[in-house]
Amino acid sequence: MERVDIRSSSRILDIATGTGLLALEAARRVGPAGKVVAIDASHRMLAEARRKAAEAGLHRIAFVQADAEQLPLSPGSFDFIFCASAIVLMSDVPRALRHWADYLRPGGMIAFDAPAKPFGLPQRIAEIAARHAIHLAYAEIADTRSKCRSLLEGAGFEVVEIRTELATSGSVALAEAIAFWDGRTDHPAWRALTRAEPKTREAMRCEYVESITAAATDGYVPNDTALNIVLGRKAA
Repeated sequence: MERVDIRSSSRILDIATGTGLLALEAARRVGPAGKVVAIDASHRMLAEARRKAAEAGLHRIAFVQADAEQLPLSPGSFDFIFCASAIVLMSDVPRALRHWADYLRPGGMIAFDAPAKPFGLPQRIAEIAARHAIHLAYAEIADTRSKCRSLLEGAGFEVVEIRTELATSGSVALAEAIAFWDGRTDHPAWRALTRAEPKTREAMRCEYVESITAAATDGYVPNDTALNIVLGRKAA
């Protein structure tokens, strides 16, 4: 949000808003003259987002439960579209971007982020899965700046900026790193893992535990994560 010119009258669409972190900040910036529409597929997430908005006294947000790849909105309605930490969860990222472009006015901007390398524990999981012919989209679809550029241009956007930033730096305790596998396999990003045969899943888990154990120093596993931050503009 810091890289775009949000004004008091801006119209903003926040895709996969979750509990509204970005949507609430957008509503603060556009004020009463602006408009924020926050989309998510999860009723539970939206309920929490609505609670937070009400608590903060932010009333210019419309929370809508919908499929991000089939939006029930009017074309050309928005100045900005944001998708934070979720674009890699779309079933067809290029198609989703083309679909979202319809909802921007000419000259409107889109901004999203995607995992880059290094990506800590999730990168280890993706590399192990790939050895078993299981490919996880978050590790492949937009992990380089050139791929991000291709996604933007393929959807008809002009490239404004693509940069890679270190999002987190540090390490986690080995026990916590092991628990990460057991506690996150139901996350949408790991959907392909849950579809694997039980024997394959157990083999991957064993490889993961061996990998992080070998990488640990004094009981801690490196867990630096980076993001590609992507900004594009719809042609005027």
